[in-house]
Amino acid sequence: MTPEMIPEDNDTLLQNKINWFPGHIAKAQRQLKEKISMVDCVVEMVDARLPFSSHFPFVEELASHKDRIVVLNKIDLAPPEAVEAAMSYWKGQGYPTVALDVPQRKGLNDLKQALNVFYDRLAEKMKKRGRLPRKLRVMVMGLPNVGKSSLINALIGKRSLKVGNKPGVTRGLQWTAIAKNLELLDTPGVIPPNLENQDLALKLALIGSISEHAADITELAEASLSLLMRDFPGVVESMYGMEPMTLSDFAQQRGFLVHGGESNIRRAAEAFLLEIRSGNKVRFSLESALP
Repeated sequence: MTPEMIPEDNDTLLQNKINWFPGHIAKAQRQLKEKISMVDCVVEMVDARLPFSSHFPFVEELASHKDRIVVLNKIDLAPPEAVEAAMSYWKGQGYPTVALDVPQRKGLNDLKQALNVFYDRLAEKMKKRGRLPRKLRVMVMGLPNVGKSSLINALIGKRSLKVGNKPGVTRGLQWTAIAKNLELLDTPGVIPPNLENQDLALKLALIGSISEHAADITELAEASLSLLMRDFPGVVESMYGMEPMTLSDFAQQRGFLVHGGESNIRRAAEAFLLEIRSGNKVRFSLESALP
């Protein structure tokens, strides 16, 4: 599923349009077009909470002629049945597909095995040409904050690349040797320059793939809360014991108050978005159907 396949929602929940495409990402995506000829295959990482809509046409444009592995990351934050459906879908598209939970190192061996298949194919091809095998060159692509640098660090076995729980940490292209037969190119996040569908933009903000500075945080939290209750009934109740719920209700529940007992809406907005993005309350999916 791509933004073009999702009709624009004219009845947007946001008063002000989210549009986030920082200069370093624009520059990096131009560089990716220059570097793609240097790589043998692509690892595309998608977020398990948004496993179809977090795949963008730019990846097809760039890597349609390359071998590809789809990595479904952050499976610990999504319901098992949603992970299973996403795995089945991507495998059905013909891609080797791996489910990954980097902090717990789940799926790392599966990814290594999938990469080794491509390496063996490359080594055999070079052998037939009378050349010594070289390392498999892999480009890692995906949304901002989908876990690309964390994955590479896990494969290396040490903290080599800078990571963070926010988009935009990786700002340039970085080659990293993983093993004697493998090197990976870490890249800044891939995101459309124009987010015409604002429900999708809202979902990207909910999983932390759009900067918190892309919209007013109170408006973002209120719109996110409305989207969850409208499209995914039961999620908010599972997390907070009430539905419908307002930011004021959330503030009162958490004791985020100002003088006179009024709700501190901004503090509530910050806490609500942090809890949703971290997934420490309940597993949920932001996809309502298969593509």
